[in-house]
Amino acid sequence: MPYFIRHMAYEIWHMKNDRTSEHSPTRLTILNKLSGLVCLFLTVMACLLSSSCTKTTPPRLEEKPLPPATISTSTADAAVVKSTPELPPAKPAEVEQAIERVFKGAVTIETGRTPYFAIGDFNGDFSQDLAVAVRPVRSKLLEINDELAPWILVDPVQTAKPTPKGAYSALHAEMAKRKRVVIDEGDHLLAVIHGFQSKGWRDSQATQTYVLKDVVGAKMEPQTPKQIVWAGNKNKLPRILGDVIAQSINEQYGFLYYNGAKYSWYNPRSYKPEAPARIIHGGGAKAEQ
Repeated sequence: MPYFIRHMAYEIWHMKNDRTSEHSPTRLTILNKLSGLVCLFLTVMACLLSSSCTKTTPPRLEEKPLPPATISTSTADAAVVKSTPELPPAKPAEVEQAIERVFKGAVTIETGRTPYFAIGDFNGDFSQDLAVAVRPVRSKLLEINDELAPWILVDPVQTAKPTPKGAYSALHAEMAKRKRVVIDEGDHLLAVIHGFQSKGWRDSQATQTYVLKDVVGAKMEPQTPKQIVWAGNKNKLPRILGDVIAQSINEQYGFLYYNGAKYSWYNPRSYKPEAPARIIHGGGAKAEQ
């Protein structure tokens, strides 16, 4: 309790107990009034003090923790595996239209073969390609063999033949590269039209074409790399970028494959994988003999 309140209460108590004050009516009246005021004042102060002491601090609102950010698993953030678009099966009329678009009458389709065409991603660019068995038109041989023709002539079997060893091996390899492939009237050809973007070989801009000489065999069938490559034979096969065309030529099973530059023929009996390079003194690499 503050000091002045205690002092005032003491003075009033002293005046009331002073015996001389009983013979002074005026003093008694003053004392009674003062006592009433003091009591009222003391009551008010006591209430204020009581309320201030009993006043509690308002409860603190607890902040709710924010939920952790949900890890996005949308397809945009996930790894996207690129694959060849699913397209409807090829119709004979579409195959004829594609051959005519590229060759403009220079070849005819061998429709008597079963099958006479194959569909697959042969160069591994995730666009559907078309391979069709064709024959050259006699009157168009000059056009087919023209160096400026919009197709590339390849002899896959000749390409697959091993280079002879010896002092002239490098020269032989260079001559084989420079040697032009010539298409004759009786040759059986396989025209491979590489696809363009999502429409594949059906696209009007699909014009990159390879003409493969003498590699049209029996039971032509496209196969994916997973069908022919496994852990046991991976090191015994050539570098394959896309689907292959498996078939039998002269009663010998094998397949056509694209190695990144041109098509070649894989014969399991005669194929020899490239020797692994070994490091020699000076930091160079040399193929093991």
